[in-house]
Order: sequence, then C-alpha cells, then structure tokens
Amino acid sequence: MRIANWLGLTALVLVAATLDSCGGGGGGGNDEVRVTAINLNPAAVTAGSIITLTASISAPGQSVGSLVKNWNVSAGTLSANAPDFSLLLRQTARGASAASVSTTSDAVYWVAPASGGSATISVQVAGDTESINVTIGASPVTLSVTSGAGGKKTCTISANNVTDLYQAAFRLSYASGYQPVEATAGSFLGGANDILTLALTNQNGFVPMAITRKGNAAGVDGSGVLATITFNPVQAAASVSQTAPRPFVLEIMDLRDSNDQPLSYE
Repeated sequence: MRIANWLGLTALVLVAATLDSCGGGGGGGNDEVRVTAINLNPAAVTAGSIITLTASISAPGQSVGSLVKNWNVSAGTLSANAPDFSLLLRQTARGASAASVSTTSDAVYWVAPASGGSATISVQVAGDTESINVTIGASPVTLSVTSGAGGKKTCTISANNVTDLYQAAFRLSYASGYQPVEATAGSFLGGANDILTLALTNQNGFVPMAITRKGNAAGVDGSGVLATITFNPVQAAASVSQTAPRPFVLEIMDLRDSNDQPLSYE
C-alpha cells in the first residue's frame, strides 16, 4: 500500500509540475505569443492614402523583432518596404500590389484603395491572429478634369480643408489613350521661391509628383490647387471613352506636416 500510495503521490507531483510549466493548464503560458492590437498611422484612413501598419505583440521571453508577421488586406495593397513617397512615389510604390506580406519587420505599408469603402486588415504571428475592419473616408486631395481643344485634358489636383500641410506626394494614373506633356505645381503650398517640385512625365501609365515647402517654414492650412497635369490624346476620344471609363485616377497620395509626420485627417 505504501508503494502504491508513493507511486500515486509521485504521479500527482509530476502532473502538477507539468501543468505549472504549461502555465497552469488554464489556456496560455508565459511563452505564448499574443497579438494585442493592430495600429494604424495615421489612424484615420482616407482613399488612396499610405498607412503604416504595426502590431502590438506580447511574446514573453522571445524577441518580437525575430517573429514572422503575416499581414493580409481585403482591399488595397501591401508592401514590406516603405514606398519612396518622400519624393516621388516611383517604382517601389508601383510594385506594392500584394494583398499579403510576410516579414519580420516592425512595420508594413498599406495603400488604401482609391475607391474608398472598407477593408479588413489582419496579422498572424506564431498562430495567433488579430483582425480589424477599417472604414475608408474621402480623400482630402481631390481630382478634377477639364477638356481643351483637340482632346487635351487638364487634371487639377487640389487639397481640401487640410492643416499644416508641408509636403504632398501623389501618383496620377492615366489610360493609354493619353500622354502627359506637363506637370506644374499650383500656388497652394507657396510660390516658386517657397517650394521644391519634382515630377516625371516619362513613366508608363502614371505621373508621380511631389511638392514640398522649403526650410523651416510652417505648413499651410485650408484648401487650394496643389498641381495641374496636362495630357494630349494619342488616339480618338471616342475610342478612349470606350476602353477607359475612368481615364485618370488619383490612386496614391501621401501628405506630410511640418514635422514630417503623416497628416492627420478629420
């Protein structure tokens, strides 16, 4: 009986020790990875904007930076590398066409869909998944198109009710029936001596453009014209309208304040 009792006691001790090493058997030990939140910067998402995504992760005893984060979006595109929006939104942003990205980096970059609406963002880390639903608001940067002689089109990009705008970078896509011939900064961010403008009209299918104020000047509040981009037709207007219902789309934009932070939208 003593041997039996001793064996039973030993078994209980071993079970207790096993449960203790597993966190008490109540669902989650100290070494369990948990995604506690998905963070967006800026927090208010607008159509076509570039949003930095990060995850708050609890991983006791582990390096969060070494964990693989699997990101997924239901609308828009992701990139593990920051688009070069500081100036021109060129090839890096153009290649950001994936709906899923796996990376050990702390942040990924989401380009919200230009059409607005809503999207689901999720991240999975070591088997734990967190998801959020995001409502995409109207962009504070808008596009209007006017027609000229010979089928010429002028696209006007304007800022609406912004605060402390110091730098604006955007990308305007265009249908194959048109060819960009000129990109000019508007007066909203300042005169020719106050701003630096960079634009490319030789890219296939899109015009990247950036306007920034110079030096330690304050940002600008209010509404006004950021830029105009002029296009000439390269085929008959009727053919263009049949093949491209939306021949011009402001598909990506990044706004920065005077502290080089993403502009907060109301």
